[in-house]
Amino acid sequence: VLVLGSQNLTELRDSISCVSDLQIGGEFSSQPDQAPEHISKDLYKSAFFYFEGIFYNDKRSPECRDLSRTIIEWSESHDRGYGNLQSAKMEDYTFNDLSLRIGFPYLFCHQGNCEHIVIITDIR
Repeated sequence: VLVLGSQNLTELRDSISCVSDLQIGGEFSSQPDQAPEHISKDLYKSAFFYFEGIFYNDKRSPECRDLSRTIIEWSESHDRGYGNLQSAKMEDYTFNDLSLRIGFPYLFCHQGNCEHIVIITDIR
């Protein structure tokens, strides 16, 4: 995926396609032939990128939860050596705002526990 430095992190988030986003959400055992109204991507909109000690959470929708909060609280509970982890809204940041390392594995997490490695291969 190619992104411009001027693009928000949400542009990358919206371009990532994953089969877990296409799962049918809800309970249909009583009417298995009924077409579902929503897929998981519509129901569970929360997600984050983890770049250089900062969790960038997707907070564009009122239903979005801060998925990083549990991780940050766990890290701070016993000084586990991860430093001062922070969180921010991904919609407030562009790629120009970040200091990224080429070839370093970063994290994208959505659907609560579906994790993807993000590697920056080129910066121009």
